[in-house]
Amino acid sequence: MHELKKIFKKLGFLKNFVSVYWSFYKRHRNIIDNEKFKLIILTKEEKKDYLNYWKEVGPFVSLKTVEISKSLSGRYNKFIIPEEFFPLYFEPFLNKKKNTSFLENKSFYNKWFGDGVFPECFLFKIDGVFYDREFFKINDINSYLSESGLIKFPLVIKPTIDTLGGRGVVFVENEIQLLNEILIPNDLVVQEKIIQSNLINKFYKESISSVRVCLLIINNIPKVINVSLRMGKDGSLDNITAGGMSCNISENGVFNWYAVDKIGTRYIEHPNTKVIFKGQELPFYEDLKTEALNIANKVHYAHLISLDMYLNDDNKWKCLEINLFGQTIRFAQYAGVPFFGSLTQEIVNNLLAKKEEK
Repeated sequence: MHELKKIFKKLGFLKNFVSVYWSFYKRHRNIIDNEKFKLIILTKEEKKDYLNYWKEVGPFVSLKTVEISKSLSGRYNKFIIPEEFFPLYFEPFLNKKKNTSFLENKSFYNKWFGDGVFPECFLFKIDGVFYDREFFKINDINSYLSESGLIKFPLVIKPTIDTLGGRGVVFVENEIQLLNEILIPNDLVVQEKIIQSNLINKFYKESISSVRVCLLIINNIPKVINVSLRMGKDGSLDNITAGGMSCNISENGVFNWYAVDKIGTRYIEHPNTKVIFKGQELPFYEDLKTEALNIANKVHYAHLISLDMYLNDDNKWKCLEINLFGQTIRFAQYAGVPFFGSLTQEIVNNLLAKKEEK
């Protein structure tokens, strides 16, 4: 029986392996086929160096991630992680889903992390049952909406989990719209509509521009490993998959000289606002890191955390969402920065040590 389980486990990995490689092949192909993107292949020495380093982690090392990174940034770095390796090896090693999935459920954010950390919530729907902001059961949702006086429009409705690319997010302006949206069978959370700081609006104000803060927990101490500003363009949301773009932020809070979109188009200025990225500084950068670290200290079992943060109209950093699975590494790496930064070798060593134990 034990051997049979091992066989099924290996078959499951192989199926996932093929799916991951095919998915990233298509992503990379879309970038390479982009007429505004010019691919710069590795030199013979760089190719040998890269393959020798990463072959210890996995047998099939694709060069496309590092070539795209080099093409965009103008520099080669052997610590750029092959994108296929991240969901196959690194994320499962750092985060185990069965222990942490509840921390991605937006309904429990305020109860777990405390008030003032996330947008204000007015209503929850969990397993088909409505609850108010204090998690008291609502027996008659129609009466509650008409009599409570606690709902402040405009509002945002989100699925409690899995809002990748802005999927399922709805904006409502009145009670009729709200009632129509919340009667669908899915679990959801009803939140305040965010007003963004003018310090961020200068980059793009048609939608929220969130800051992706990635943290790694080593020896129970969280560390910020990379930060990127995500912006909409041409009427899109800030999500890359929804037409947005990202600009990496240095350890000193300074913008990279370019932003990049899903298909590898490089922008030295925002195409709509014409703000030049080079030399810009992210407002209240140290406050951002402090708030992100405070949140990470309350996340247990997961060792890799991606937070979507925003600067509100009081110039306070708050958190939109916690991401523990399906995280992306391209925001940093397409700026020529290894996702794990200076900690790459340590993480690789830890991963290889774990593999040897099995």
